Amino acid sequence: MTDRLNQQRATSNQKLEILAALLLLGLFAWMTAPGFGGTSDSAHYLATARHLRQGAGLVDVDGLPYRYWGPLFPVLLAVLQSPLALRLLHGAALLGHLLLWSRLGRGLLPAARARWLPLLLALSTAVLVPTKFVWAETVFELLAASYFGALMRWLHTNRGGWLMLATSAGFLLPLQRTSGVFLLGGAAVGLLVTGIVRGRWRGLSAHGLACASGFLAWNYYAEVLAGPPVYQALGDGPKLVATLADYGFVLWRWLLPLATSWRVATPTLWALALPVFLLLLWPRYAALNVHQPTGQPATQPAAAATQRLLWWVLLINIIAHVAATNLARGAAGLHDTERYLTAVAAPVILLVLAAWPARLNHRSTSSIVLALWLLYSAVRVAHNAHKLRSTPVVEWAFGPGDQSVSPTPATAAPAANPGTAPAARPS
Repeated sequence: MTDRLNQQRATSNQKLEILAALLLLGLFAWMTAPGFGGTSDSAHYLATARHLRQGAGLVDVDGLPYRYWGPLFPVLLAVLQSPLALRLLHGAALLGHLLLWSRLGRGLLPAARARWLPLLLALSTAVLVPTKFVWAETVFELLAASYFGALMRWLHTNRGGWLMLATSAGFLLPLQRTSGVFLLGGAAVGLLVTGIVRGRWRGLSAHGLACASGFLAWNYYAEVLAGPPVYQALGDGPKLVATLADYGFVLWRWLLPLATSWRVATPTLWALALPVFLLLLWPRYAALNVHQPTGQPATQPAAAATQRLLWWVLLINIIAHVAATNLARGAAGLHDTERYLTAVAAPVILLVLAAWPARLNHRSTSSIVLALWLLYSAVRVAHNAHKLRSTPVVEWAFGPGDQSVSPTPATAAPAANPGTAPAARPS
């Protein structure tokens, strides 16, 4: 009888995953059907890709060395050459991201909550919006999901193949987006603090050195060989408060329908809301009936340690991005903030489900709250997909003499604002 119920539950979960995948890919296909949108950094990516195709190397749109972003995405664009190929890559990355985090969620959450994770990911505005643009985020999300999925498998199985896979993904993360080092740093802190490593320091040390080598080599080139340092002095107090308010508001808006005007009216309130949000997500203990991906029951301490590792990744990622914004290496504002949080959208949703209040565990109450969350997410993502569908299409040029790569003019010194928000701003 128990085996039959487990089989029925597994079949139901698979159907929900398929539904979520079809929903996500359908939204993506409809939103991007007219073509990809472009921003100033899209122009840099495409120009560098064109120069690579012409054999000129990593040369930016202004003729200077390309160095403000990771080099992997222009290389991918140079290989792909067409919008259709990029659509296929983005679609595959979305699907891989969804399935990898859904699998990880089944190992960290009670079955009744884990089954809703795929739908919540499919309806995430933070996950879908970047796919409309010639941006590096979508592949970055897949690399992050691959990294954490492989790392967790290694921690639970101690098989070297999983560590090698995690090392490969970790090496590529900061080469796709330099902020990948924030995710790696968060994982390092989480591994140290939670004690989940359990004496496997030799393998983990080699893993850390290999992941860091790509980032260090690229930053030596970007900061020393290719030109003067791009870091600047820290911003003032009001800028710091505004940045914290942006992160606090964006995170809460993933859960609640908030008007943008509220962020403008009360910046200090939203700056204080950020630590409140993070504290509420802290995994105090794991829920019962959690199973690891191997199918073996997970102890509460093991599940809680893994959840806490993801919490540290979220915390370090936010702290590092706030610092980067004040060092003039990141753009400010709600739209760029949500873009920077894209890679941790899945961990946030997972941690929200893990931190489900006990008073909401009653089946009817839990169903109502989940239904409201899903409804709100569906309305928001549909609204943004409809809005971004009409975004002006980027010009895709790889011909030897064609210099036109984007409808948005690019500047020669993008360091102070490397993530310009799109003209059709998501909400």
